[in-house]
Amino acid sequence: MPRSMTTFSRVEVSEGELALVMELKSINSRYCDLVIRAPRWASPLEDRIRKLIQGRLQRGRIELNIQASGRTNGLTSPGIASFEPDTALARTYIEAALRLKQELGLEGVVDLPLLLKALPGIIIIKDKEEDPENMWQLMGPALERLLDEAEDMALGEGSALQKDMTTRIEYIEAQLNEISKRASTHLVEAQRAMSERIKAILKDVPVDESKLAQELAVLADRLDITEELVRAESHIGQFKKLLSENGPIGRRLDFLLQELFREINTMAVKSADSTISHICVEIKGALEKIREQVQNIV
Repeated sequence: MPRSMTTFSRVEVSEGELALVMELKSINSRYCDLVIRAPRWASPLEDRIRKLIQGRLQRGRIELNIQASGRTNGLTSPGIASFEPDTALARTYIEAALRLKQELGLEGVVDLPLLLKALPGIIIIKDKEEDPENMWQLMGPALERLLDEAEDMALGEGSALQKDMTTRIEYIEAQLNEISKRASTHLVEAQRAMSERIKAILKDVPVDESKLAQELAVLADRLDITEELVRAESHIGQFKKLLSENGPIGRRLDFLLQELFREINTMAVKSADSTISHICVEIKGALEKIREQVQNIV
């Protein structure tokens, strides 16, 4: 069954002092374009997260957002920054300032606001280090749940797309049958019209039946669209078969649609018949609708 690239899922989990909110959304894309937004402490796990997602969702513009917070009991979340003073740097600065005051006879005092303004690096930001394996014990199962929900939604969307595309491809199949019927009738009409024109031009001159037969054969070959009809039917058969398969099928479906467009265009040109041309226009409209749906298939 086809699977849509359009999906969304959200999971909330908590354990001890940590609470996680994970959201995943995906839209259609030619490739697997994954963007991960997570706290800095999750950086060591990013490669593992990326592989897990790409193994489950093969295509799409995928965005994963992970937000972490502490519990309401006032405990802090893992990885939260702590602020530490660089006392050695501050001491060196104060000593230098006092020497300048004494040697140059300057007035004033070195206070804390002045010190912080003069030395922005005097307060050091330190990230709390966490064990990635401990964090994965909570994050891993949550991510699996998130992907399960995303896949369920993608399959639901895919089922709706499958029904729509099946209806449209069956309509195209019926229209090709009409073209096949009209092609036989059109060939007889075109040959009769050519024969009458030749006889009208020659008037009383006897017609060389062998040469006339050759001209009619050339006309029949030029108007014949049997090969295009056979190939189009083959493409439709493959398309319907792919719709029942699992796994990534979007690119193969898109290729078959391109080939169908090619065959339909050739039929319209070769047949030189207004009825067939009109049917071809209708078919191309239906193909374009299917192609829009295929763009969302993995």
